[in-house]
Amino acid sequence: MGVNLNFWSFILSLGCILLFFLSGSLKDFFVTYVHLHPLTLTLLLSIVCFYLSVVGMKDVRNLATLLRGIVTMALTLILIVSISFILFLGNL
Repeated sequence: MGVNLNFWSFILSLGCILLFFLSGSLKDFFVTYVHLHPLTLTLLLSIVCFYLSVVGMKDVRNLATLLRGIVTMALTLILIVSISFILFLGNL
């Protein structure tokens, strides 16, 4: 049994959403130890998750995996757009 990218990208997208909502309270930790803004890290993880969800669409066998892939792509795309808006236009 191979790696199911569709399933793991869905789990990663839920983790990205959780990290997005926790980024405000974890900002000091990320800046001190990781030396990155938490939204930058969340944006990079969301882009990776979107790529994995697109690649995982090749393994679609039934309607449930198709819907999971579409939901994953929609969630990560909304997250990428909103974080990009915050990071790039929030500094104006």
